[in-house]
Amino acid sequence: MKTKKRVLIIDDDQDLLEIYGFKFETEGCEVEKAENGAWGLKRIKDGNFDVVLLDVSMPAMNGLEMLKEIAEAKKQKGLPKVLVLSNTALDEEVKEMKKVGADECFIKVKITPKEIYQKAMSLLGVSA
Repeated sequence: MKTKKRVLIIDDDQDLLEIYGFKFETEGCEVEKAENGAWGLKRIKDGNFDVVLLDVSMPAMNGLEMLKEIAEAKKQKGLPKVLVLSNTALDEEVKEMKKVGADECFIKVKITPKEIYQKAMSLLGVSA
C-alpha cells in the first residue's frame, strides 16, 4: 500500500493555504497548514512531514528565519524537503535561502499549484 506524503503549507495568505492545500489533498497527500512562521516551526518539530511549502514574508517569523531554524534541526534528525514560495525574492535572497537549506525557490505568480506539486514529488523521488 502506498503511503500518503505529509505536506505542511506555511503561508499567511489564507487563499493560498486553501489553493495549495486543495491541490495536494486531491493528489492524495495529507496536508496541514500554518498561518505564520512560528506556528509552522512548531509543527515541523512536532510532526513528521515529507515536504514543506514555505512563504518568505510572514508575521511572527519570516521564511529565512525559519530556514535557519530548520537547518539547525536537520543536524539532529532528518527533516522535510523545503520549497520556498515568494512574490518578492531577489536573486541574492534566493541564493541565501538555498545556502541556508531551501531545496527549491519559486516566485508564486510564475508557478501553478500543479507545478508546485510536481516539483515537490520530484524532490521526493515520486512520479507525479
